[in-house]
Amino acid sequence: MTDKALTQALAKAREKPRRAMAWANLGDALAQKLRDSANLKYYDYAEMAYRQALQLDPRSVDAMNGIAWVAGGRHVFDQSIEWANRALKIDPGNAPARGIIGDAALELGDYDQAFDEYQKMMELRPDLSSWSRGAWLLWLTGNPSKAQWLMQKAIKAGAPYAENTIWCRAKLATMLFQDGALLPAEQALAPALAAAPRNPQVLLVAGRIAVARRDFATATRNFQTVLDTAPNHEALAALGDLSAANGEQEKAEQYYKKVEALHAAHLASGGHSHMLMAKFYADHDRNLVEALRLAEQRKLTRNVLEADILAWVYFKSGDLPHARNAIKRALSHDTPDAEMHYHAGMIAAASGDPGAAQREFGKAFSLNPKFSLLQAPIAHRTLDQIAGRSAAKAVTTQLATAP
Repeated sequence: MTDKALTQALAKAREKPRRAMAWANLGDALAQKLRDSANLKYYDYAEMAYRQALQLDPRSVDAMNGIAWVAGGRHVFDQSIEWANRALKIDPGNAPARGIIGDAALELGDYDQAFDEYQKMMELRPDLSSWSRGAWLLWLTGNPSKAQWLMQKAIKAGAPYAENTIWCRAKLATMLFQDGALLPAEQALAPALAAAPRNPQVLLVAGRIAVARRDFATATRNFQTVLDTAPNHEALAALGDLSAANGEQEKAEQYYKKVEALHAAHLASGGHSHMLMAKFYADHDRNLVEALRLAEQRKLTRNVLEADILAWVYFKSGDLPHARNAIKRALSHDTPDAEMHYHAGMIAAASGDPGAAQREFGKAFSLNPKFSLLQAPIAHRTLDQIAGRSAAKAVTTQLATAP
C-alpha cells in the first residue's frame, strides 16, 4: 500500500512539478516508507521533497510539518519545535504540529509538556495518531493499564496506512512483553505478523518474545528477516547475543563488529544512534571510554530511557556516584521496564545497599523474569550472591550473640 502511494505521489510530482502540494504529498509518502522500512535514507528523500514544496509555497503548512518531523527523527529537537511552531502560526488548529512538538518534548523528557501537546492533539483530531502517542507516554510515565487500553483504542480506530496500525500492535506487544505477558504479547502481534511479515518493528518484537520463550530458531529467523531488508542495530546485536548464548563467540563477535560498522555509517550519514550505541557497549563491556563519551552527550537528560542508559554506562565505567544520580532520574516516573530495575539493582548492589538491590531485582523479575537473554542470568547470580551474604551475616550474628 505504501509503495503504491509512493508511486502515485512520484507520478503527481512529475506531472505537476510547480504544485507545492504534490511535493508535500511526495514527502509524506517517503516519510511513510521510512516508518515501514526503518531505512534512514528516506529522511533525506523526504526532506528534499518538503523543501521543494516550501520553495513553491513558503506558507505550506504540510511542508513545515514534514521538515519538523524529519528534524525530530534526526534528534534535532530545537529545529523540530521551531518548524512545528511556524506551522501553528499559520494554522493554530494544526493537529500534526501539536503531535510533533509533543514528540520532541517526550524525547527531551519534558513529560508535562508532552501530555499537554498530546491532549491538544487528541482534542483536535482524536484518532490512531494522537491516541497511540498518548498511550506510549502513559506507559513511559508508569500507567501501563491505561496505556494498553488507549493503544487498543488506537488499533481499533485504524489508519489510512495499515502499517501505522501495525506499528501500534508492535508497541502494544512491547508493553505486554514488559509485563511478562508473553502469550498476550504474541496474540497482540499475530495480526501484524500476518499482515506485514517483513515489517522490521514487528519482527524485532516477535524476536524478543521468541528469545524469552527460548525458541531461538524462530528468533533467529525473525532477526535475519529484518536484516534482509536493511542493516539494523537491534537485529544484529540480538543475533550476536544468541550466538554468544550458544557458545559461538567468534560468530557473536562478527555480529558485534557489524553493529559498530553500522553505527559508523549512521554517523557518516548524519544519523543519531548515540544512546543506543552507548548501551550496546555497556551491555557487552566493549569500548567503555567511547560509551561514556556518547552517553555523556545527554548527561543532563530528563528522558527516563536515556537516563537509564546513562546510569548503566556510568556503572560499567566504575563511576557509582554518577550512576546513582542518573538511575534516580530514570526511576522517577515508575516506568514499568524490567531492565531499568535490573540496572538499578546492580548499581545498588555495587554501592553496598543489598536491601535496595533485592527490591530492584524483585521488581525486575516481577515484571518480566526473561527480560534479557544475557542480562537476566547476571541478575539472578547477583541476587543469589546477595542472599548468600545476607544469610552468612545472619548466621555470624547469631553465633556472636549466642550465650
